[in-house]
Amino acid sequence: MLTIIWWGTWTRVAHEKAITVDNSIADSKNIAAIVASNLNEVLGRATRYSQIARSMMEGDSSAALQLNPTRDGERAYLRIAVFDQKGNLIESSANRRSEPELLQLVSMARSDQFGTLQDNQLIVGKPARDDRLAWRVPILIPFTSSLQGRGFFTAVIDLGYFLQLYKDVKLGDAGRIEVFTQDGYQLAELNGAMLSGGVDFSTSDFGKSLRHAEDGVINTKRLGMPLEDIGVLRRLQSYPLFVVVTHDQDYLMSRLADRHHDYLWRAIAVSIALVLLLCGLLMVATRQRRLYNVLTASEQEKRNLISQLEQEKTRALLQASHDYLTGVPNRRLFYEIAATEISRAKRSRKLYALFFLDLDKFKLINDTLGHAVGDLLLQGVARRLRESLREYDLLARLGGDEFVILISEMASEGDVARLAAKLVEVVRAPFIDLDGNDVEVSPSIGIALYPRDGQNVETLLTHADFAMYSAKSAGAATYRFFDTSLNASSARETELLGRFKRAIRDDEFCLHYQPRVELQEFTVVGLEALIRWQHPEHGLIYPNDFISLAENNDLIVLLGRWVIDAACRQLAAWCAQGLPVVPVAINVSSRQLKDGALLETVMTTLEKYQISPDLLEIEVTESCFIEDFDTANKVLEQLQKRGVKIALDDYGTGFSGLKNLKNLPIYAIKIDRSFIRDIRNDNSDAVIVASTISLAHNLGLKVVAEGVESKEQLVHLKTAGCDQVQGFYFQRPVAASEMGRLLQRRKFRP
Repeated sequence: MLTIIWWGTWTRVAHEKAITVDNSIADSKNIAAIVASNLNEVLGRATRYSQIARSMMEGDSSAALQLNPTRDGERAYLRIAVFDQKGNLIESSANRRSEPELLQLVSMARSDQFGTLQDNQLIVGKPARDDRLAWRVPILIPFTSSLQGRGFFTAVIDLGYFLQLYKDVKLGDAGRIEVFTQDGYQLAELNGAMLSGGVDFSTSDFGKSLRHAEDGVINTKRLGMPLEDIGVLRRLQSYPLFVVVTHDQDYLMSRLADRHHDYLWRAIAVSIALVLLLCGLLMVATRQRRLYNVLTASEQEKRNLISQLEQEKTRALLQASHDYLTGVPNRRLFYEIAATEISRAKRSRKLYALFFLDLDKFKLINDTLGHAVGDLLLQGVARRLRESLREYDLLARLGGDEFVILISEMASEGDVARLAAKLVEVVRAPFIDLDGNDVEVSPSIGIALYPRDGQNVETLLTHADFAMYSAKSAGAATYRFFDTSLNASSARETELLGRFKRAIRDDEFCLHYQPRVELQEFTVVGLEALIRWQHPEHGLIYPNDFISLAENNDLIVLLGRWVIDAACRQLAAWCAQGLPVVPVAINVSSRQLKDGALLETVMTTLEKYQISPDLLEIEVTESCFIEDFDTANKVLEQLQKRGVKIALDDYGTGFSGLKNLKNLPIYAIKIDRSFIRDIRNDNSDAVIVASTISLAHNLGLKVVAEGVESKEQLVHLKTAGCDQVQGFYFQRPVAASEMGRLLQRRKFRP
């Protein structure tokens, strides 16, 4: 605030000074213009008088009467005299016999002291050295008469009279109106009411600055003056004189002194008041600060007490809502959270599942090893369950060896079953060194699904408990759904999963083959190897029942290696039989493409059975490129470089873009059977198929249509330009032993 006050004060003072200077300059410009204009008019009359003098010398007798300025009331011209070319006085308005002052000016003109003179050129002489006559200025104008030759008009101009006309102009105590010759000689000066003149400034710095100055504002400092004058110079348009009007800067500033002193005293007073106010505020603030510190200390103490109470409350609530032994929520908290989750499940399209888990023969462990070991076992089970679940799944202990789990947002019953199987395996793993004992325990899990098995927590819990007893009755270490229709598929998956690795080892899997037919000559140009499981109890099992099981349990890579070996082994067998073999295509999943050993497996197997790489084709789906396009593409490029052909299977059902299709190392695309099924009835499918064929051909790719089952489909595809087809119309997938005859024949009749 002090800075603003003093900055504002000094700014105002400086602004007023600048305005005063600007105003004085403007006034000076106006006065200088008026004085110069009037003086120019006075000197202009001298030109007219010189013309009258020339008429007189040419014989006009009446002209002499007009050369008397007093007769016409002319006050600026004191007297007029006319001289001939020899310097003789011809006429004097004062009737003098001689005019020595004017004759001196004529003599100087005749002796060329003013240079070569032109007719009507005004020459200004210097006044006599007399303080009373200092402003009476002699002038001379030469002219040429036709009768007497050169003549001279002379006059004495009273600049004092001229300047007295401006004595009422307010210029201040030191303001001046001055008339100078071109060389800086002061002819006259009006300072207030005082007249002076006859000062020669031609050799001084002041005079030199005036001599070279242009019309306008001048800043000159006279000898003996403390400040520069603020003035304006104005030159006459036609005559060798200029007018200077000046204001004394010291005088101008002195007029502002009282006002500026008031500003300063006012600023001082306001500053003192502000300082006093600030001191008062500081005192108040200091007092308030002390009070605030006291209140803050009191508030902090209160917050500490509240925090302690909250901690105690939280501890009490935790003890009331969580199981003291395992740290997971207890029955009370489970009911509260589960009710909220079930209400949220009403707005979800996914499955929610309630697991009821009971430990088999837990009472026996308690009775034989003691309750301490039983407690450690319960803690270990709770920890394993928590680590196996997602962060937002709810785990609680109801009491004893009973745990409940609320599983949220599951995609299918199969996912729920796989999670239950995982939990069974996790809990069945041995617990090492529980108070010096290695303990094995198995769980039985009952599963109730929302909303199928219940609409609220109580109903779901009751049904899950019932399903848990069904699991115990089935022999424990397993899980059961409350809906018995789900248990059959789950049991079947569990059974198949348990036998999977053994089935690979014992060659329970087999390959069936379906031909790929070229549409020009209907020649067999390739086979697709389709895996089957020849189960000793369930018979022939198709891929839909076990491929997802292999994918979800990290068995697909192992199964893929078996398929590669089996396909190459069969090719070698056909070659040994002398059959004309064609390329065999096998399916490769996205997980196999991530297997770093895939390339080595393929090449090693081909070399093992002495099979040419061009007899083996790899079929991949668009889903293989969703997660990591670059890695999958790199593996396929390496296979292609070694002679293995790559085809894109089930085209149109995935999410690969045209950019990816262009960059893939494939030689053919296989249109999915879903587009072929209604190709004759659904115009959209027909358009999609035609567009796909056109696109593929433009990219230099062959097109294979899958799922061809009728002659109408075949005709439509051939008309659309499809290259090859595959489907039941020509041949269902058959075992290798039945494919020999087809390889011998090599052609179909359409």
